[in-house]
Amino acid sequence: MKTYVIYGQRKCRYPGEYSLEALDCMSEADIDGNPEYLEQKLAEYQAGGEFDRVAIVTLSAPEADIRAVLYPEQKAIPATVVDG
Repeated sequence: MKTYVIYGQRKCRYPGEYSLEALDCMSEADIDGNPEYLEQKLAEYQAGGEFDRVAIVTLSAPEADIRAVLYPEQKAIPATVVDG
């Protein structure tokens, strides 16, 4: 699964003042439905003057791994009956 993220680096008064920021994101399905959205947001961030740099970065992760986080598997815990 691909995720498209706009990352930005705010203008700093000294090196390291601000860390990178994830400003906006879309999934593959979102891009298919509204392909111009991220490009429009990127242009807004570039024109706003707050950021030294902004860019769209494509991240890829297996969908199964994402689903495993969203829907963790409930595993049985083995136990033995002990007579006391």
